[in-house]
Amino acid sequence: MSPQCDNCGAHVSPVFKRARSDNDGVLHGCPECTSPATRARDCAGVSSAYQQRTDPDGQTIATDGGDV
Repeated sequence: MSPQCDNCGAHVSPVFKRARSDNDGVLHGCPECTSPATRARDCAGVSSAYQQRTDPDGQTIATDGGDV
């Protein structure tokens, strides 16, 4: 059986599966279901979840350059 992404079920190469899986052998994302930036953050151990930015006063910072 060829390896596949545990998130979307897409085929991946054995090398990709081995290199990108976590310590339990689970592949949480592949090129079919995640962006390159998300995969890089996940490999680096950095959270890829969206986080709303705030300034020192606790006010939300607009990420699109407009008002919140």
